[in-house]
Amino acid sequence: MKWYKLVARMSHASFRFLKKLTLFLDALFSGFWLGIMGRKSLVYSDELYHSCAPSYSDEKYNESGFFDWEKPYIEKYFCDAKNVLLIAAGGGREVIALSKMGIKVDGYECNLRLVEFGNSLLKKHDINSSIKYLVRNSVPDDIKQYDGIIIGWGAYSLIRGHETRIGFLNSLKPFFKPETLLMASFVYSTRRRRKDKIIKKIADFLSFFHKKDRTEIGDRLVPYFIHYFSEDEIKSEFAQAGLDVIDYSGAGYGCLIARC
Repeated sequence: MKWYKLVARMSHASFRFLKKLTLFLDALFSGFWLGIMGRKSLVYSDELYHSCAPSYSDEKYNESGFFDWEKPYIEKYFCDAKNVLLIAAGGGREVIALSKMGIKVDGYECNLRLVEFGNSLLKKHDINSSIKYLVRNSVPDDIKQYDGIIIGWGAYSLIRGHETRIGFLNSLKPFFKPETLLMASFVYSTRRRRKDKIIKKIADFLSFFHKKDRTEIGDRLVPYFIHYFSEDEIKSEFAQAGLDVIDYSGAGYGCLIARC
């Protein structure tokens, strides 16, 4: 084989090796820290990331309206809603966009810094809604029924544990009217990869000794905790919570509409 061909082949092989090594190291780090970190560490990790990420407390971002994948669902299922319960309101992006549609929004957020920023931004826009602090993975104490319920952008993927997620969905039922629809968005994966199995094996090995929560297939650190759903998995979770999924999409971002 001529030298220039050999060099080119070696170059391609080295990049393939680098890609595999990077994926393995990513899985190794995720599995290690998922096994070591307890619930309090993961909660603080999430707060640390979302408090420091510039976009969540950026006025331009929060005034940008609905995402391309989000807008069709809102227009189709929430255009006639008079009031909406929004869990995980962030810095107010969805509150502002929904308010512009004439919808009264009761927003809740677990990050105090984003609560403060969001309310300041709503006041700037003369919007008669507010964002209240709410403990992570919980529902408001003030129970009233809504035309629509929205779990904010990707927040469902931030809940660790199958049983915890189902418990959270069940706790939302008192807020439903017979015709109420729920919208949830999440990170999804079309198939389970070898990386997911490596993460789980490493995390389970370490958590066995520390008696932490067991890691599920689809759990990752990026560097905050996030769970990647398959279509079957998330539909199954909602069914176990007594919610019927009436619409589902994986185009751009995972999103579904469900009713009680």
